[in-house]
Amino acid sequence: MPGYKVKPSPQQVKRRRVRAVGYTFLTLALLGAIFLVTLGVKGVLWLTDDSDERLEYQKYLEPVVMLDPVPFDDAGKASEEFLLQSAMWAVLKNEDTSRYATDDAGNVLLPAADLDLYGAKLFGTHVKLKHQSFGSDLLFVYDEEKQVYRLPAAGMMGYYTPYVAKMKKSGDVIRLTVGYVPSGSTWTGDAKGNVYAPEVDKTMIYVLQKDGKSYYIHAIKEAEDDEKLENDTSYQKKTKSGAESSSSKSSSSAASSQRQGQTGEDTDNAAPQAQ
Repeated sequence: MPGYKVKPSPQQVKRRRVRAVGYTFLTLALLGAIFLVTLGVKGVLWLTDDSDERLEYQKYLEPVVMLDPVPFDDAGKASEEFLLQSAMWAVLKNEDTSRYATDDAGNVLLPAADLDLYGAKLFGTHVKLKHQSFGSDLLFVYDEEKQVYRLPAAGMMGYYTPYVAKMKKSGDVIRLTVGYVPSGSTWTGDAKGNVYAPEVDKTMIYVLQKDGKSYYIHAIKEAEDDEKLENDTSYQKKTKSGAESSSSKSSSSAASSQRQGQTGEDTDNAAPQAQ
């Protein structure tokens, strides 16, 4: 009869409930699988994302890269002046110089012990600094009696800043691919939100060796052809001004003079070229 409803049997009701429960569990299982896959992808990205660590190494390498050092296969063989310069700039970049004493002329007196501390952080505890006056245009005078350096009033602009593009760990060794960015060059972007890395003049490989719980710079090598970083020339040609070009050239010229000083003033202790 029209409108007459047949009451389902208990077996039919039971089967429907079983199907409903099955569909519910299936849906939850699918959602769980999607969640686990998403979590797994994010976990892999988190595990492989070393950007924060590379930024830390960029700051760590600043006092060294700014001097554009001659490559060496052992920090202990690098020139004495380079080691002192690196340690000095590491102190100046990480410490508040206002806490240091001054002489009658107002020169800041920086303890040699602080250079020893930062020299060990950069090159390992086995490398010992030989304290002495150093520098040509910017002279750091060492007072052997008081064991302090008198800092000149003039400042100094580094030739390069580091851009750590790649990082590879193997046992107790870390291999960093470092781009040398001319001073004054910065990260840029466009209206579409695209970010462009600063122009890199050259690529060097920094080999860090573990020393206890931390790492130190063991060697600096010239990058092989397949390791060199490539610039986004299509973008840089559109944005690079003549002033920037001139600045890069002057930085390169200054760097060349610095390298000549490193190899000419201390030939007995100059670092050998990396093979």
